[in-house]
Amino acid sequence: MNLPRSRFLTCQNRQIHFTEWGQPQSPKVVIWHGVTGTCHDHEGLAAQLAQQYHVICPDAIGCGLSDWIKENRDSSLSFAADVTHDLLRQLEASSVRWIGSSKGGSLGMILAAQMTECPITHLVLNDVGPSLPERFREGIKRKLSNPIRFTSFLEFERHVCDFLSNMGLSLDEQQWRRLARHWVRRNEDGSFSFHNDPAIANQFSDYPEDFDLWSYYDRITAKTLLIKGEKSIVTPEQCEQMQQSGPHCTLFQRAGGHVTLLDSPEEKAQISKFLQS
Repeated sequence: MNLPRSRFLTCQNRQIHFTEWGQPQSPKVVIWHGVTGTCHDHEGLAAQLAQQYHVICPDAIGCGLSDWIKENRDSSLSFAADVTHDLLRQLEASSVRWIGSSKGGSLGMILAAQMTECPITHLVLNDVGPSLPERFREGIKRKLSNPIRFTSFLEFERHVCDFLSNMGLSLDEQQWRRLARHWVRRNEDGSFSFHNDPAIANQFSDYPEDFDLWSYYDRITAKTLLIKGEKSIVTPEQCEQMQQSGPHCTLFQRAGGHVTLLDSPEEKAQISKFLQS
């Protein structure tokens, strides 16, 4: 079985943790998680892709084992892009295939429009478009900046299961346990809460430009695949515009809602086929 290797690199004066799968000499794939995720979210997909690719799964700043927010700009996509440039340079990547879930997809759009020294050849956007309505941003900011505390891990696990099940995610008992283990943090008072730095919420109030990325999307030349859930934050109008402008993305409709582990047979087969196109 192909097992991941855990590594740290200093990028833009921040310690960035990532797991890597496969052989370093293989073509590179980056899988970047959503706003509250970790490098472990898409391990089923990473394990499959590692048969052909060198797969890099970073923890974003404020998540997992990477540094927490040190300066306000750390929560912005522009700083995340600077960190990624640095990371890929140190990994000696000459080109990359990018798979981004939610915020990871937004970062991918910026990089696909910007990077010339290490171009993105294939861009997978998992349930994310170039814009996000303000009403969604306000709700997300409130939840991130004031994380709920739970008296036990099992209470935290039930909350994660109930919340994501209502959003359309379907997992078995062990998958829920594994996801909760990677998303939890134990606090000094013994309570449990989400692992991420609450300061990542700053992005939603201080960087409105992160939620209007059409100027980047329209410059993308990479082959682009939009994976859209049945219960999606990407509106039908936005989806149609994405298919008709910029890279003229291909659309793949999947079951479920905004959050997915991208590990169903259908998702893995679709992504694998796209990356080889």
